[in-house]
Amino acid sequence: MEKGYVLFKVFNTEDLPRLREVFLETCRGFPEFKERVEDFQFVLGGFSALGNPSSFHNPFVRCVRRVVYERVFPFLKKKFPTKKVHCFFDRILLRPTGSAPSKESWHRDVTPNTEEGDTVFGGWVNLDDTPQFFSCVPGTQGETTEAGFVPIKEKFKGTKVEIPPGFGILFYQDLIHEVLPTKTKQNMYRVFHGFRVTDSSNPIFDVEETIKKQGVPKIPSGQIPPLYSKSHPVFHKEKLQVFSEKFKDICRNEKGIVHRFMNSLEDYGFPLYPPYKQKEIEIFYPR
Repeated sequence: MEKGYVLFKVFNTEDLPRLREVFLETCRGFPEFKERVEDFQFVLGGFSALGNPSSFHNPFVRCVRRVVYERVFPFLKKKFPTKKVHCFFDRILLRPTGSAPSKESWHRDVTPNTEEGDTVFGGWVNLDDTPQFFSCVPGTQGETTEAGFVPIKEKFKGTKVEIPPGFGILFYQDLIHEVLPTKTKQNMYRVFHGFRVTDSSNPIFDVEETIKKQGVPKIPSGQIPPLYSKSHPVFHKEKLQVFSEKFKDICRNEKGIVHRFMNSLEDYGFPLYPPYKQKEIEIFYPR
C-alpha cells in the first residue's frame, strides 16, 4: 500500500504453455477475420493490445478474467472492508517478436467519472515463460485530481518491477509510470485488468449493452480501444490497407479500410459467444 503495487500469483508455470496455445488459437479463430490468422498481427501499433469485439468476449479471456477476479476480490475486501468492489473490461495483448511500443513519458492513468472516495487499480497477468516489467515511481499514487491520461513533466528515476511468469500485478491507477520501448525477444502474451473500490452501487460504464451485444467496451481509461491510431491513415496507408484486407467486408468502410472503432458482434451479424452466466456478469457491478 506504500509502494502502490502488489504482485499476486494467478497460474502455475507448468500451465502457461497450454494457456498460450489456447490464447493464440482463440485469436486465430476470431470471426471478424476472413481466414484463420496465421501471423501474429491482430491490431496495428507497437503496443499490440487488441480492439476487436471478439477479443473481449471469447471464452478464454472470460475465464482468465474470472480467475483474476477471484484472486483480487478477497485482497481488496481485506484492505477496504467497508467498500464494494467491481472489475472493468480491459484488453488482451499479443506483441510479436521484434516489435516495441512507442515510448510514453511519465504519466498517470485516471478513470473519469469516479465518485468521491473511489480507488481504481490497473494491471495485467503475465502469461509468458519469462518475466515482464512495469516501470513506475513507487509511492506517487493519490497525488492528482485530474482524469484521463495525465502526463508528468518532471523527470524521475523509476523502478522496474519484475512480474514473474504466471503472476499478475495490481497497482494504483494514478501511480506515476511509463511505457518502456523495449523490443520483444519473443512473442508476448498479456491480459489486462482493472478494479474499482467504491461506496457506490453503480458501475462507471454501462456494461449491459456491451455484454448483450458483445461489443467493444470502454476500458478503465474511459476510452473505446481502436484497431489503429489516427496517424495510420495518413502516414501508413499501405500498411493499413494490407491489414484491412484480413477483415470481412462488413467490418470495412467503402474505401476498404477496417473500422477503427469496431461495432459489436451482433451488429455485424456474427455468431455470438455463449451468453454470459450470472457469475460472469456480477463481477462488473459493485458488490
